[in-house]
Amino acid sequence: MTMQNDDKRMRILEAARELFTSLPFHKVLLSDVAKTAGVGKGTLYLYFKSKEQLYLAVSLTGYSAIVDRMRGHVDATMKSPEEQLIGIIKECFYALHGKQFVTELMRGTVVNCPDTAEWNQKRMEMYGLIETVLRRGVEQGVFEDVHPELTAVFVPGLIRSAILFAPDTLDVDIMCEHILNFVLKSLRKTH
Repeated sequence: MTMQNDDKRMRILEAARELFTSLPFHKVLLSDVAKTAGVGKGTLYLYFKSKEQLYLAVSLTGYSAIVDRMRGHVDATMKSPEEQLIGIIKECFYALHGKQFVTELMRGTVVNCPDTAEWNQKRMEMYGLIETVLRRGVEQGVFEDVHPELTAVFVPGLIRSAILFAPDTLDVDIMCEHILNFVLKSLRKTH
C-alpha cells in the first residue's frame, strides 16, 4: 500500500470514528463516512467491505490505543505494582465508560465482539500487561495471588460488567474507586 493509500485509510477510519461515536450504529451511513473522509464511496469499499467491518476496524484502533496507554503504566518502573495496577484500571475504565459506541460493542448489539487473530492478540496483550504487574506485586510481597494469569482476565471483565450493569445513578468516580478498592483489597498481602 502506498503512503497516499495509508492516508486515505486513516481518513476513513477517523471519519468513521467521529460518526460512530456521535450516532447510533444504524444511523451511520457509509456515504456520510466517505463524504466526511473526503473520498468516494467506491474508495471506501476498497478498504472496508461493509459497515460492520469498518465499525470493527474503528473499534480495534481504539482498543489498541487503550492497550498502548495501559502499557505506559506498566513501563513506568518507578511506580509500585499497586500504582501501576491503579493506572491500568483507571485507564481502561475511563476510556470505556459512558461511550455509547463502546457499550454497543460490549453488548454485542451491533456486531459480536470479534474472535480474530488481531483482536485476540490485543486481548492477550492486555491480559499480559495486567499479569506482569500482578506478578511484580507478588514477587515484591505486595500482592498475594496464586493465579495472576486468571486475575488478569477477571479485571477487565469486572470493568466491563460495571460499565454495562451498574446503576445509572452511580457517580462515575465512585464506581471507579469501588472497582479499585475491590481489586486491591483482594490482592493485598495479608500478614
